[in-house]
Amino acid sequence: MAALNGKCLCGGVSFTVAAPTHLDSCHCADCRRWSGGPNISLDFSAVDFKSDKTLAWFQNSDWAERGFCKTCGSSLFYRLIEDHSKMTVCAGAVDGISDDVKITKEFFIEQKPAFYDFAGERERLTGAEVFALYSAEEDS
Repeated sequence: MAALNGKCLCGGVSFTVAAPTHLDSCHCADCRRWSGGPNISLDFSAVDFKSDKTLAWFQNSDWAERGFCKTCGSSLFYRLIEDHSKMTVCAGAVDGISDDVKITKEFFIEQKPAFYDFAGERERLTGAEVFALYSAEEDS
């Protein structure tokens, strides 16, 4: 699978990730506050850091933390505290994502404000359904 480059605005954090086959979007209040709108991301990606000298992490819940550049403020990553391999990468930080890659899931759909909608059909999950989905995966 092809690797794509990603970085923050100032370049203090740079990395490569595998080209995604799909994207996810989260509408929860925390993601919207953090990203300024819905958070569109690559789902659970392995990240190979070229530079992480300005990377900082903020724990905003009992289960997850968010990675950002402490110099330019770019929102970059979301990862589970108990399993750092469960990390999403903000799509806007990655160069060269194919136009063929589509959003296949929307999370926390009950928290999505009425002033925007994504076109097209896809799986739309409530917060309770998201927690149930990932709890079931951990139990497997």
